[in-house]
Amino acid sequence: MRSIGLFAAFLLACAGAPAAAQTFGPPISGMCLLSRTGAIDASHASKSLQAQLKPMQAKLSAELAQQREAIARRRQQLEARQNTIAPIEYQRQLATLDQQIRNLDRQQNARFITAQTRAQQQIDHALNAALSSVITRHACSVVMERNSAYGWNNAMDITPAVTVEMNKILQAVDVR
Repeated sequence: MRSIGLFAAFLLACAGAPAAAQTFGPPISGMCLLSRTGAIDASHASKSLQAQLKPMQAKLSAELAQQREAIARRRQQLEARQNTIAPIEYQRQLATLDQQIRNLDRQQNARFITAQTRAQQQIDHALNAALSSVITRHACSVVMERNSAYGWNNAMDITPAVTVEMNKILQAVDVR
């Protein structure tokens, strides 16, 4: 019984480990494989982006929270005066406060998305430049997405070379 438990644990450990690509035959001249996401994720620029986005998101969230609190205080003041103002005026002011909160959310999201988009454009530009250089150096006639292949000869995988080239082109992104 104990051996079955150990075997089951072994199978679970194997199932959780990423499968290595199976190498099939000799490399095909002119055919190159690239994991676009792998190259980007391994790049210094991508790590820079992730490192900058976390504090930016925290800062934007803190700013939003402060502004929401101010609107919430104004809303409480309005609710306290509800019986002293006309119902239509109360509803108008309440709608204005609700609109201000929606606008804040949109503005904060837009600022974050703009920064993220700007950085992603920098990364894409570096990837394209790196890819162009590596394709020329490796004499690739065709580049296919590696993640769609079941197996390949590692000599055809240009992902690491593209990442190295990207790191030469762009070390860090500017999200401002």
